Amino acid sequence: SVSFANGNNEIPSGINANFTRHFAEAKNVRWEKMDSYYKASFELNGTAFFAFYTDEAHFMGIAHYLTSDKLPLMLQADLKMNYKGYWITDLFEYSVNHEPGYSVTLENADQKITSKSANLSNWDVYKKIKKS
Repeated sequence: SVSFANGNNEIPSGINANFTRHFAEAKNVRWEKMDSYYKASFELNGTAFFAFYTDEAHFMGIAHYLTSDKLPLMLQADLKMNYKGYWITDLFEYSVNHEPGYSVTLENADQKITSKSANLSNWDVYKKIKKS
């Protein structure tokens, strides 16, 4: 069954066909139209995933949430060393063009930091937001 998070039930048929071909076993599929792409949220074998498609129905990549203990050891160590006093509010693994990467959002009382890693050993700060 397919539902639409934003009430728009117009997913181009090419995108739907490609998604169905890639993820035939997907359950509880929900679509969102973003600015320049479509995002499908779904379950596969009991795990929540997100898949991304361009407006032209090209598969962009896939992501899924994970817990910090599933990170590569170097990334775990980097977080512990450089972000004492922060807590993780969002963490996922993604794959774009078969290249793996990770994204983490960390917060403390003063700020929110989003970092990415594509090299499996350290994090690059992507965005910092001061809390008011």
